[in-house]
Amino acid sequence: MKKNIKLIIFDVDGTLINDDKKIISENIEVIKKLRDKGIKVVLNSGRTFNAMWKMRQALGLMDFDDYSICGTGAFIRRNADGKAIVSNPITEKDYNRITSLLDGEDVQVSIHTKNYLYLNEEKPNRGFLVDQEQVGLAWLKFEKFSDIEDGISRIALAAEPEVLDRIYKKHKRELEKDYKLMRNEVHILEILNKNAGKSESLKKLLDILDMDSEEVMYFGDGMNDVKSLELAGVGVAMGSGKKEAKDAADYVIGDNNEPSIAKFLREYFSLYE
Repeated sequence: MKKNIKLIIFDVDGTLINDDKKIISENIEVIKKLRDKGIKVVLNSGRTFNAMWKMRQALGLMDFDDYSICGTGAFIRRNADGKAIVSNPITEKDYNRITSLLDGEDVQVSIHTKNYLYLNEEKPNRGFLVDQEQVGLAWLKFEKFSDIEDGISRIALAAEPEVLDRIYKKHKRELEKDYKLMRNEVHILEILNKNAGKSESLKKLLDILDMDSEEVMYFGDGMNDVKSLELAGVGVAMGSGKKEAKDAADYVIGDNNEPSIAKFLREYFSLYE
């Protein structure tokens, strides 16, 4: 039986955008039709706020009652002006503690903010460059923490996989007491505020909107989408996504390089021409 969906949430990379980092025009058309019918649309991404501006603009998500869940749930921001409605930042105290555990390892430390990636090295390593490509932000160098703008969504450690494996094994238990650790890429270890997370901030957004999780449809493809797919009344995983995401979903559709989202939405909401 189809559910009364009032809110559709889209993961971005691997889901809403294709491998060319664009939203397929057919998907845009159908999503806008659903918005015209009064269904809210929200982006929920590991990207920070201004790394999603093209997607918000393409979908017309630019009003004061439009929101984005950013930085893997570190922030919920109002789309019209970027104001943080929910904040789970990383602080200077966190930065000092985390960097004190690196034990002289060959690791680069980057800091993700609303507008930029900040790096503590002169020349970025390949892990950082992969991360930058994924999040779609310009990067700046920093010498001290006070150089960095407010609103830090996460710290990312970039290094060779074996180096990160050592750090993770040695400090995992200590760090997980106070932080959320994520390893979506072999060259990157992400460290977030304990209260961040895509599903955690989705729950907070539902409280703000006075909606129930059964009224949510969620599209995702990655490990960090699993809890949200399970939470939503209708969870939809991309066929090109991780096995764990597909296992958690109610539906599995085609990949992100096809208008799979449009096809599914047309059928579910009976959008006949």
